[in-house]
Amino acid sequence: MKSFGINQQLITNTMKPSKEKDEIAAAEGTLVYHGVKHGHSYLSQQCLINVCKTIFASSTVANNLSCARTKATSIAVNVLSPCFTQHLLDDLKKSSYFSLLYDASNKGNAKLFPFCVQFLSATGVRKGIIDLIDDADESAIKIFANAHQLLLDNGLDIHGLTALGVDNTNVNVGDNHSVYSLFKDEVPDILKGTVLLAY
Repeated sequence: MKSFGINQQLITNTMKPSKEKDEIAAAEGTLVYHGVKHGHSYLSQQCLINVCKTIFASSTVANNLSCARTKATSIAVNVLSPCFTQHLLDDLKKSSYFSLLYDASNKGNAKLFPFCVQFLSATGVRKGIIDLIDDADESAIKIFANAHQLLLDNGLDIHGLTALGVDNTNVNVGDNHSVYSLFKDEVPDILKGTVLLAY
């Protein structure tokens, strides 16, 4: 019991919350959000930090900012993305119906499938990416399995799916054996939407 008291004291003395550290973290998060929203590269993040340090030289928060490529990437991927995805999913679960959109995309030697949703919320039409799946298999069965599992993993009711938005290929919207026909077996009223997706 004595050692616990010492360890507890050590932890509370070393890990004191600091208003300044919170302000620095908030500023870094805000700058990364701004960069991502406007399509800036993570490399340019360091330049922006240097400009802030020069302009606001008297600010201790600005002088303690450190948010180059690695940290900016980490904040975007590990903090902002999960938060915004969760907000999107929470809003989606309040909606009765939604459409699912996806497209295959090559990035180097990886085959990526961004899965997007579009639905009507209390604030209007919402859309966003709910997951990015890396899978080299482009067969109708595999794409359907990935999409179906994605819906299950996120607690989405497949019977709320009203439309499938995809590019016009046989594997996606063919009459005999396609992702659309596999979804139509489970949701007979699903609509086929052939769209051009822009990410």
